[in-house]
Amino acid sequence: MKGRNFVSELLVLAAFAAIVLCTPADSFGQDASTFDRESIPATAAKAEGFVPKGWKIEEQIKGDVTADGVSDVLLKLIEDKPKKDDEFVDRNRVLVIAVADGNGGFRNAAVADKLLQCTSCGGAFYGVVDAPANVSIEKGVIAVNQDHGSRWVSDITFKFRYDEQPNMFILIGFDYSTRDRAEASVVLESINYLTGKRIATNSKGKKTTATIAKKRWSIEEVDSEEFESAAAKRLGVD
Repeated sequence: MKGRNFVSELLVLAAFAAIVLCTPADSFGQDASTFDRESIPATAAKAEGFVPKGWKIEEQIKGDVTADGVSDVLLKLIEDKPKKDDEFVDRNRVLVIAVADGNGGFRNAAVADKLLQCTSCGGAFYGVVDAPANVSIEKGVIAVNQDHGSRWVSDITFKFRYDEQPNMFILIGFDYSTRDRAEASVVLESINYLTGKRIATNSKGKKTTATIAKKRWSIEEVDSEEFESAAAKRLGVD
């Protein structure tokens, strides 16, 4: 009986691998968000007060993101779905920026529900292991890095900085790369939205520089899957 169960598990894993290996790297996106932003209160005494029902904190990242000398908190939320034995459970993620209010509490500064990839968005590169969504604070800048794929593996980094004038966290940088693991070829794109410069590198290492419009996106507007798809199309690897 144990032998049959083992064989069955292998067949399931093989079927899963066959599906994801034949799926383009840029199709591993989080499902269309059904997250209710209104479920996050405007203020809370503690950062944990911004966690709605059905969700839990996957990680807290602390640091000053508003340049006022006071530590703020980034809450990486994940759906609170129970697992049974070794069952793989797909869970979405949401990023909440809890800014210190100066009185010991926090205010809800932003809720990004289209930015972080889901746990099953890693493709064959991660298999049945939860795909990561890495969030960090670097000199006051919020950085989000994540990768996924199969034969072609995409790596994406977004960078956001607080802008006091509109009181929003604005996208200032976008880096995208995709590599063919079989042929060891890589194409890259790097965009600086502050300077309006775009640098693209093809698989032969040739770089081209272009000027782009200085469009402004808030962290809540950024859809990581749409940005990746657009980058792949510009680079001719879609």
